Formats: sequence, C-alpha cells, structure tokens
Amino acid sequence: MKRSKKRIAVIGTGITGLTAAYRLKKIIKEENLPLELLVLEGSIRSGGKIHTMKMGEDFVDIGAESIDIRTDHTLDLIKELDLQKEMTHSQNGKQDIYAFNKLYHIDNPSYNGIPSKRSDIWKYDILSFQGKITYLKDTYLSDTEVHDKTSVMEYLTKRIGTELTEYVAEPYFSKIYVTDMESTSIEVLNKQIVELEQEYGDLTKAIEANPNLLDGTGNQISFKQGLETLTTALLEEVNEHVLFSKKVTEIKKSIEGTYILDINHKEQVRVGAVVVATDPSVYKELFNDPELIDYFKDIKTTSVGFSMFSFPKGAIKDEPQGNGVLCSRRNDSHISSIVWLNKKWKSLENKEEELIGVYFGRGNEEIMLSLSNKQIEELLLKDLERILGISAEPIFHVVKRWTNSYLKSSFKFQDERPRLLDAIRTDYPGIYLAGNGVNGFGINSCIEQGNEVSEKVIAHLKKQNGLY
Repeated sequence: MKRSKKRIAVIGTGITGLTAAYRLKKIIKEENLPLELLVLEGSIRSGGKIHTMKMGEDFVDIGAESIDIRTDHTLDLIKELDLQKEMTHSQNGKQDIYAFNKLYHIDNPSYNGIPSKRSDIWKYDILSFQGKITYLKDTYLSDTEVHDKTSVMEYLTKRIGTELTEYVAEPYFSKIYVTDMESTSIEVLNKQIVELEQEYGDLTKAIEANPNLLDGTGNQISFKQGLETLTTALLEEVNEHVLFSKKVTEIKKSIEGTYILDINHKEQVRVGAVVVATDPSVYKELFNDPELIDYFKDIKTTSVGFSMFSFPKGAIKDEPQGNGVLCSRRNDSHISSIVWLNKKWKSLENKEEELIGVYFGRGNEEIMLSLSNKQIEELLLKDLERILGISAEPIFHVVKRWTNSYLKSSFKFQDERPRLLDAIRTDYPGIYLAGNGVNGFGINSCIEQGNEVSEKVIAHLKKQNGLY
C-alpha cells in the first residue's frame, strides 16, 4: 500500500461525493499521481437524495425528481458518461401556479415565472391591476446593485414588484429546498441570474437575451430508468474504491498533516485529504473540536417529504395546463409542489393510472414529517382534492422523508460560512466541505462543487507531497 499520507477519502456517495470521486480518479490516472482513492458510505446504498423506485416496468423518482439543464455542469458530465441516449426531456410546458384557490397558467415566455417581455405582464390574470403597474414601474426603475445580504425576496421585489414575486416567482425560485426566501441570498441561490443582469444592465433584458433560460418543455431531464441512472454510472466508474456500511464517526488530526478517520467506532484509517459530502447535520459529529463547535451549533437543517400517489385514470377533475403545480406560500396548502408524472414524462403518458408526485414539508410545514404515513396521506388528499379536484381513493401511496437533508441558508449562516470554511482551511488543511447548501442548491450545484473540490484536493496533496 502506498504511503497513507497520499490517500484521499471521500465521505458520502450522493451526487456530490460520487462526482468528486469520479473527478479525482480521472485526475489521478491522467497525471499518474501516486495517490489512493477511498470512498466511504455509511449506508448500504449510494445516490443520496437521488432515489429511483421501480414500479413494474416503470421507474419513478421519490427524491430529486428531475435535473434543470439550463446550466452546463450536468450536461457535460452526462456526455462524459455517454448517457445522452438514456436522457428523457420534460414535456407539456411548465407547472401551473396555485393561488387564491385557483390554478393559473403562464402561457407567455418566462424565466422562473418572470415575463421575458414587459408587455406580457397584462396576460397575468393572477395579478391585480396595481400589481401589474408596480411590476412595470419596478422593472424600469430597479437598482441593479446586489450585495451579499441581498435576499431573494428583496432582489425580486425591487425588480418585479411584490405581487409577481410572491404569487409567481417565489414558488419557482424556492423549488423544494429553500425554506426562507427572506434570509437566503440571491447570490447563493441563483448567482447566474445576478451575473446576467449585471452583464445586460437590466433583468428583463437579461431574460430576453437568453432564451435558453426560459421555462418550458425540455429544460428539465431525467433518464429512461430514472435519475439513479446518473449516480449508478458514476458508481460504476469508481466502484472499486467504494466501501459501504462504513460510517465515518470522527475526523481527528494526526501527524504530518494527515487525519485519522474513525469508522463505525471500531476501525481507523489514515488519510491525507478528505472530501466531506454528507448531509450538513453530520458535520458536528465528525469534528470533535471545541474551536469548531460554535460554527456547527448554528447550522440549521430542514427536511422535505415526497409522496407518490397512484389514482384511477381520469381522477384529476381540475387538470393543470402544464405538467404540474407550484403552490404559493400564501396558500394554506401543505403542498409546495405537484408533479403530474404522466404529463411530464413521455414514458409514463400512456399509463392506465394517474401518477402524482407531491413535495411537502417546506418551511413551517416541516412538522408534517413527524406525522404517521396515514396522517400525511389524509392531509395531502384534502389538498389534492382542493387543487386538482381529486376525490377518488388512491390505488397506492408511498411516502419518503428526507430528514435534516438540506441546509438552511440563512444570513446568519452565510456570515458564518466563510469563517467556518476559513477555519477548516487553516486548522484542517486538506479537508473540504461540499454538497447541497454549502455553496448553492440543487443537482447542478452539487456537480459543480464536486468538480471544484476535486481540483482543490489534488492541488493540496501535490503541494503537501512535493508532486509538482
């Protein structure tokens, strides 16, 4: 075995950890580096919050449901893995908005619900006349200045008005994992649109000049056999380096800049660098360091639930025009998002049942995840009857809880995050945190972080071991 100082450990086999491991293996091989890769997974499966369920001959995702391909990181990886032929694109436009006990569909070209042309605002029946006038005023008079404390809500309301922000844009921007738009920075959630606005000098001009960003058919993808196709392909690339049921319980400093990983409280391994790609709730368990405790105690996580319903064909009486529904926070619904899978994915459009995916638990509704499956089913069925007119009993019902899986990106944490990362960089050189919420949200961000952190690990070990 090579010197332990040159061993790299990746903790976690979600999309971030697998991407980092894949990149590390490629670099090690291409540059013929004397480094050893070790990937540790505490459970018996890989994929993290990407979890595909097989239903007969069909595949349905009960975690992350699709990938937005309006950025390049995921597509580049898909091409490298030669998975293009397995891709399937979303169809039937975009999701409707549920507000004021009614479904609204945005027919005109839009980006996250924001019209690409100012004149299209008159088509938004969801807004009052005053809301439309405010939008027009704010789009012409908005200030493009953005700082690290500019929240998503502040950023949007100053540019498109309060009504369009709250009833339309907010459900699009928040997706399923952002709980507090008032204390989440726009630069953390959506740096791309900030950069485009600064480039074009105006948010509307930026949207109009980039039609590839518009909502609609084809801008989300999955695979014929579900999103696990991607994580399975990555796992196959690094499989010989992966050990399952190996839960890292502590990271301790050791000699000459190395670290000892305690595994399952009964075995230890020495490494020279570590990528921590776990859920953020695990950080405080890994580092038994008084200097880091103050940082970790302020880390807040949130939970999300997903429920899959099968209903008899034709059970949806109030059909959305698009492939699902986004729910405004102003509703008293427990649901944050609905995906009509038959309508969104071609492989499911001829099913003899209606497949409805429901995300719940965002924000103040997180307490729902502590309820029993039966209680959750009853609450969601009431909402589905109100929103989609479904009164039929479900054929079957599956609930998946993603507990403490997402980082709450509050301004308090955003203030602490640079200091936390600096403290780790200074006191724990060679250890890198990555994943959902650390530096952005969603699969694209996780893949980008996996790419970036692998480069940092290699640079660190080259310097440490004189490999330049």
